[in-house]
Amino acid sequence: MLLTAGYFAFKWTLAGLVNAERLLALGGMYHWSAMTLLALGWSIWIVRQKDSTKSFWGDFKQLTKPLVIYGITASCAVWAWNHAVALEATELRKALRLAQIEERTASEKAFTAFVESQKMETTEKFPDRETYRKNATSQVDWMLSGGVTLVLSLITYLFAALLLSLCSTVLLHQIWGVAAL
Repeated sequence: MLLTAGYFAFKWTLAGLVNAERLLALGGMYHWSAMTLLALGWSIWIVRQKDSTKSFWGDFKQLTKPLVIYGITASCAVWAWNHAVALEATELRKALRLAQIEERTASEKAFTAFVESQKMETTEKFPDRETYRKNATSQVDWMLSGGVTLVLSLITYLFAALLLSLCSTVLLHQIWGVAAL
């Protein structure tokens, strides 16, 4: 919980200083760093307390549990930040993207200029103006929805938890020889 509170403090401090995309990346870096520190701390605890299960699989499960719990907590924190605390900023990003779509599809001339600026090999594969507008608008609505935010961050942080647990367990067993302690 302390690491999650640190995330909110970190984001709150940087919210006015950096743009939304960079703030998103910095939030991800915060969670990755927190998970790395958690894996390191848990590994040190296993070594110092001689709490190893003496099996690779057992120690992997022991290391994975706190990281998965943090991954779930971090995903909820990402959702809470984007769809509760900084809801206005999220809605503003959404409105700006929708305005870009509207500008690009406002007239046939504007749409043609947009398509030509894409430097695609063949513009015949590009959808017509109304189809592009409809698809792009629904894509923005979908990508900035709370459910997608929660699911994508959950997948990312659970994968990171498994990866860090695997690396930590390999280090514990192959480098530090925790099974022999």
